[in-house]
Amino acid sequence: MQVLLRRFHQLCQRIQIRLIISLILSLLAALLTIALNPGVAQSEISAGNPVDGYPVVLDGTELFRIRQGIPGVVSVRERAGIVNTRLVQIANDESISPDTIRVDEQGGSSVILAGNTVLLTVREIDRDGDLPRRATAARHVQAMRSAITQYRQDRSAQQLVYSMLFTLISTIALIGFLALVQRFVSRLIRRMRAAQKARVLSFRVQNFQLLGSEATGYLLIGLTGLLRLILVLAAFYLYIPFVLSQFPGTRAIGKYLLSGTVERMNQTGAAFVEYLPNLVIIVLIAVFTYYLIQFVKLVITELGRDDAYPWFYPEWIEPTKWLATVLMVVVACIMATPYMPGFNSLAFQGIGLFLGALFTLGSSSAIADGIAGVILIYTRAFRIGDIVQIGEMKGEIVEKSLFVTRILTFRREVITIPNSAVLSSNLVNFNAISRIPGVPKIASRIREDSTGSRDLKEYLLLHTTVTLGYDVPWRTIHAVLIQAAEATPGVISDPSPFVLQTGLNDFNVSYELQVYTDRPELMPQIYSELHQNLQDYCNQAGIEILSPAYAALRDGNHSAIPSQYLSEDYTAPSFQIQDQNHHS
Repeated sequence: MQVLLRRFHQLCQRIQIRLIISLILSLLAALLTIALNPGVAQSEISAGNPVDGYPVVLDGTELFRIRQGIPGVVSVRERAGIVNTRLVQIANDESISPDTIRVDEQGGSSVILAGNTVLLTVREIDRDGDLPRRATAARHVQAMRSAITQYRQDRSAQQLVYSMLFTLISTIALIGFLALVQRFVSRLIRRMRAAQKARVLSFRVQNFQLLGSEATGYLLIGLTGLLRLILVLAAFYLYIPFVLSQFPGTRAIGKYLLSGTVERMNQTGAAFVEYLPNLVIIVLIAVFTYYLIQFVKLVITELGRDDAYPWFYPEWIEPTKWLATVLMVVVACIMATPYMPGFNSLAFQGIGLFLGALFTLGSSSAIADGIAGVILIYTRAFRIGDIVQIGEMKGEIVEKSLFVTRILTFRREVITIPNSAVLSSNLVNFNAISRIPGVPKIASRIREDSTGSRDLKEYLLLHTTVTLGYDVPWRTIHAVLIQAAEATPGVISDPSPFVLQTGLNDFNVSYELQVYTDRPELMPQIYSELHQNLQDYCNQAGIEILSPAYAALRDGNHSAIPSQYLSEDYTAPSFQIQDQNHHS
């Protein structure tokens, strides 16, 4: 299976490389088509205005500007366009040598000619600054000759070969770079997956684990894939303008892309430099908050020492640290928010309003659960591992968080209860008696009459009630019930069990058996075995656990005690029928 997966991965890599090569070749074919098509190579009029004039451009290079039109004939923009069009035609006509471009003085005007074609007429109002008209015309002629010479040189066969050679070299370099990136990223991802399987990528801050190995692995693999995409896009973004700038027909596009990139980088750098003071303030707030959090944690730890302050319990240390950290981080965020980028923008304000409304409308129950969780922590209602009863649910606390509490029932069911429901329910903690000081020792006072001792360790007190008839002496019943309790596993023998008579009913007496245990988690088993022992010991002592009303009217019925506990000569009594004179 692993071999098939490896081969499939290699096939995907080959397909990817072939697609990249096909893309590059298609791009090269398009560029060559543009470069070899003379119709594509045309000059453009760059941005101009009536004040600064409109430029005369050849092959993307500005030669000079025309600032005056011919009244009633053409405007400034139209005149610049006509000159550009004629200049491109002369540049593409190999029969006209650049040296034939000259100035002819005609009636107070300098006419620039290329052969018999008029390129531009320079008048007194067309002078360039303080230069005379003739000097201005001579400068324009020199600029046109140089531009046409360069124009034809760039389109010569030799320059085309050089351009294709540079393009080929850059293409090979691009393919090599992409292959290197693919190989490096693939190896890095394989190592990350191996480390992920070995569970060594856990992300921790001090002793707190923020991300497990699986989550960290997926995050790093995703970031590595994103890095590969960024490198590929960056390579193409540098490659395409470079190739475009090698051919005259696409040089303007290449220069625009490169200049746009540089301009955006300059804008980004300028914005970053302008934002530096705010960034420094944010960093200072973050550093101050960090050290303040560490100091507060140290103070809270000292408060929780056993010999420091008796009113601050050790189990409050971690939740108090967490709450203090959250509070200080929130305050720090509020202080740093005005210094964040785009704080005064409408988008930032809109997002803030949306998040506020979302938090207000969707988190009312979560806030109630969080407040209830804090109250439960600081009231010390229970701990992890305590046996509790919340409403009708009884079990062991296996998790308590800010919002929910989870208990493991005696039937091995995990029940999640919102903290608000826990706080509003009756909560019984069966472990709390062993650690809460100053609890009234009711059992101690009861046993003091018989033992004379007040040294009684606190255990959980379990109880069960048995109703027996008046015909059995209560001292005998007490002894039997205590024997049954002492024989039950999980019941503490010291202090010993005891019996309370809780009611003298019409047909029976209620006996409540009280037993101690230090194993609250075994309550179901202790109750079950205690009831079994009660049955066995009562049967051995000849005490029927049966409705006394039935026993009083049993005339002729067999005893309810199992036969193995009865004597061998036991016989069921006969039915007794008497008349009014009590004769059978």
